[in-house]
Amino acid sequence: MTITAPSMVPSSVGVLNKISAILAVLEEGPACLPTVVSETGLTRPTVHRLVLAMQDLGLVEADQQGQFIVGPRLTRLALVAQHAIADCELQRELSGLRATTGASVRLHQRHGDQRICVAEALRHKSVVGEAKPVRAVTIAADPVSRVFLAWRGFSRGHKTRDEVLACSRIRHRGWVQGIADGGLVLAVAVGGGDGDLSAVLSLSSPLQRTRREASHGREVITIATETAARISDRLRVKEATGLVKGLEGRARGVGPQSVE
Repeated sequence: MTITAPSMVPSSVGVLNKISAILAVLEEGPACLPTVVSETGLTRPTVHRLVLAMQDLGLVEADQQGQFIVGPRLTRLALVAQHAIADCELQRELSGLRATTGASVRLHQRHGDQRICVAEALRHKSVVGEAKPVRAVTIAADPVSRVFLAWRGFSRGHKTRDEVLACSRIRHRGWVQGIADGGLVLAVAVGGGDGDLSAVLSLSSPLQRTRREASHGREVITIATETAARISDRLRVKEATGLVKGLEGRARGVGPQSVE
């Protein structure tokens, strides 16, 4: 029997070819049984038997009109795939920034009164999306913490006028740099929805590798801010899937540590 469904790439397993043909039809939208039979070239009993089995597996379901549509399990798999693609794109962004600037690159997110390193691309290695980069550090006065503080106060005390002004400047500029742990750190805000802060991107360089006045040049800052804008898009995809929330659970068991 010739299977005529669109986008069909035959495999060596006949039943998978038939299932793939049915799903290819449903990719185009809801379809009744006669339409699936016509589009796939399969017999009506075969389509009926396979569709019932696919319903049991959550691959297909029927809508209110009795037409077949893609099932919830495929929807979840699509979200997982989207999340994985966003992770790969995030890795490319961090690794690309490391290669361009020569600095160690980290991505930090907020959890309570701590910041968590959720991804990194170091000068000597690159690790993204694995358990190892997840480290919690108490919010302090370093550049990364200052960006977090500019968007959300982590202290219950009242801020002075100078502190309010400093936070306002950081929010307007979108980045801050300074000395931390014996190196020069550039911290850049990664925007979220509605002007919120989603994460902070940091570049760390040994002082002996930086300019004499201990500051990153305009070119590096521009590249970092452009990368932060693209990372913002990647994180929105991850947040939309709901899977990024798993990082919070992993971080709960991580105590405060010093930044590497």
